[in-house]
Amino acid sequence: MSDNTVRASLIDAHHTRLRALLDGDVATLSTVVGEDLVFVSPYGKTQTRPEVFTAFQSGALKIERMESSDISTRIYGDIGILIYKADTKMVDGDVTVEGMTRSTTVYAGRSDGWQLVSQHQSLIE
Repeated sequence: MSDNTVRASLIDAHHTRLRALLDGDVATLSTVVGEDLVFVSPYGKTQTRPEVFTAFQSGALKIERMESSDISTRIYGDIGILIYKADTKMVDGDVTVEGMTRSTTVYAGRSDGWQLVSQHQSLIE
């Protein structure tokens, strides 16, 4: 596969994940999020995949808006890294995050395609 094809497939996985989050599509989300996920929220809360999925399915975690832009990609073998800005509105329990965030996401290339394994978000002032 060419470098451009690999980068395009990584960005496609990213957009598939965002659509699944916005649509509440847990089945699709399960295909693009690895069992070994570690997520760090914009306010420093660290969660594993089971914790994120439980909160998402219960409605405690809701992604109301997440529009990514300024996406850069890096590929290191089977690891793909995306760094991007996102206009975000998410509710996590009692905390609402609204505004611009900067995210670093790490995907692992696996037999079924790219899977998110790590994400860290920071608020942009």
